[in-house]
Amino acid sequence: MNRLVGLFFAWGMAWGQSPAPNGVIRIDVNLVQVDAVVTDSKDRRVANLQAEDFEIRQDGKPQTITNFSYVSTKPEAAHRAAPAKPVKGEPPPPPAPPDPAEIRRTLALVVDDLGLAAENIAPVREAIRNFIDEQMRPGDLVAIIRTSAGMGALQQFTTDKRLLEAALDRVRYVQSRVGVSSFTPLAPSGRGGRGGRGGDGDGGFNRYREETMTVGSLGAIRFVVNSMRGLPGRKSLVLFTEDIRLMYQRAPDEVLAGALQELNDAASRALVVIHTVDPRGVVDYSPTSADNTSNMPARRISRVPAQREQQAAYTQQGGAEVAEESGGLFLAGNNDLAGAVREAAEDSDGYYLIGYHPDADTFETRDGQPKFHKIDVKVKGSGLRVRSRDGFFGAPGGSQPVEHTREAELNQALQSPFAAGAIHPRLTAVFTYQRGSGPTIDGLLYFDAKELQWSSEPDGSHKAAIDVAAAAYDEDGLALAPIDTTFAVRLNPREYDKAMREGMVYDIHVPVAKPGPYQVRAAVRDAATEGSGAAAQYVEVPDVDSGRLALSGIVLQGGAGAANGDVARQGPAPGEDVTSAAARRSFRRGAELLYGYEVINAKAGADQRPDLEVQTRLFHDGEQVRADKTALTTAGAAPNPRRLTAPGRVELGRDMTPGEYVLQVTVTDKLAKSKFNTATQSMDFEIEP
Repeated sequence: MNRLVGLFFAWGMAWGQSPAPNGVIRIDVNLVQVDAVVTDSKDRRVANLQAEDFEIRQDGKPQTITNFSYVSTKPEAAHRAAPAKPVKGEPPPPPAPPDPAEIRRTLALVVDDLGLAAENIAPVREAIRNFIDEQMRPGDLVAIIRTSAGMGALQQFTTDKRLLEAALDRVRYVQSRVGVSSFTPLAPSGRGGRGGRGGDGDGGFNRYREETMTVGSLGAIRFVVNSMRGLPGRKSLVLFTEDIRLMYQRAPDEVLAGALQELNDAASRALVVIHTVDPRGVVDYSPTSADNTSNMPARRISRVPAQREQQAAYTQQGGAEVAEESGGLFLAGNNDLAGAVREAAEDSDGYYLIGYHPDADTFETRDGQPKFHKIDVKVKGSGLRVRSRDGFFGAPGGSQPVEHTREAELNQALQSPFAAGAIHPRLTAVFTYQRGSGPTIDGLLYFDAKELQWSSEPDGSHKAAIDVAAAAYDEDGLALAPIDTTFAVRLNPREYDKAMREGMVYDIHVPVAKPGPYQVRAAVRDAATEGSGAAAQYVEVPDVDSGRLALSGIVLQGGAGAANGDVARQGPAPGEDVTSAAARRSFRRGAELLYGYEVINAKAGADQRPDLEVQTRLFHDGEQVRADKTALTTAGAAPNPRRLTAPGRVELGRDMTPGEYVLQVTVTDKLAKSKFNTATQSMDFEIEP
């Protein structure tokens, strides 16, 4: 049973710059602010214009510009050094937890796998991989999302490239509304069309199927847009799709048009720009070697290019419209997909923020609904082009109010990619393994008791009510062992004093049925003040049963907190009470950092001894500050070569810069096959000022 503890418990492991303005249109009863991107005839960004160079109209009426600025989201050279590129063959270090104040671009890379042909999945994957490896910057908050999947462990906004690479690996072809290829090969029967579903005239069933799947795509995209509300930085959604049509056989589809309007409304209110990328590139509409034209009349063959071109135009309608209405780019007809992603991402690098005071009737409603107001921004000067959102709904604030209920506040904290809030918890989650019971994720949720509101009782005790919600999410978004509970805590004076000094810890235990990536998320809420905060940690559970080398999670402890001299020299031991330091992971300069982990599935030689090399690396702000390589030795034959406890220690120099650090341990088994002879684990910690 999970429990709340004020001091310690035995963790029985078996191992044992200021932010950029946020938005596209900001709406207030006294001020409307609209962004605008200006380019020249060569599509180069223009950043030196003044207010008098612009004209802005609302519903056709000229407005007087009262607020004007140019906002750049490009990181300054001195803002933060770019993370060092990893040495070839070595895993990159995980980043420190994201700081909202440092986020300059928020990007959702949405793969509409329900609307992509199988032949276009690989190019999309490569374009996104190029973005992760070559284009992603410090200050980028990114998510990779599939329209066929939920917001699981691998669809979260993150700065961690490991999480993004894992998410990208799950982008595969599904049974989409398009099919194997963008155009179904011609058959002798004459039934041509798209994606294995025949032509548009194949009957009501095909149309119903395509319409349903398209509405599903638009709904998933709208869900992503809504999840971006409140996130910092310049917010963009890059949509990879080749099929969002609004017409069938030249007849408008009202269902799809309504779903698209709902998406546009959501993007306007969430302040998200949508860029659409059609991965088909330069298309040859002529018959190819895949088309079987046997016994097919020449007249029919001659009509194929025009039919396919018209079909492609239909499928691009929705993507082009949503991009135009949100102020984004529609990128098609180019085989350089990586360049298209770069263009979409760099569209956030800078924009003009133009404000004016609206007329008094702007926020009047019709039948209780806000009115839509058309915005038209023009720029003076030959060869200049301006792009902005085309309007907004007259609802002050531009977003819905946040519900102030226990459930809503805990849910909001859990969904946030940041640990910011009135309470600042820290989560330590590690993979552990027990023969017979299998893998588990064990976690410690630490929070500062001083951030809670305590009431004083007549007998000298202190009371507080604490809400805790937590779960481990798998790659499909399934919550494992979800926790949602409230503790009424009453501490005597001695317990209260210790809680104030050392904080409080809640332990989490999650059995895991299969290997793979997981994200553990936890939130704490003070019932008295309604203040809350959350923390998250990514855990990769290896396939231990495969026999490949694996490492358990790393447990940290300060030397001063060791129970005896042996532990101080060797690090924490399995089953030892390490709660105070392991949960908080905050140490003073000049201290000795002790750590421990378990090596699983190590090979042993004829003498029953393993041959393991351990590389320890220490990172600060993504840059390596220390590295050490040693051999992991055992006294005599190892009692169990497949389960070895490995201690370590790091001296934290008094001259080390305070802040977030990452300890990374890489173990190489020299007796194993080279393909499976390396395993890595890491854990972040803080050096106190």
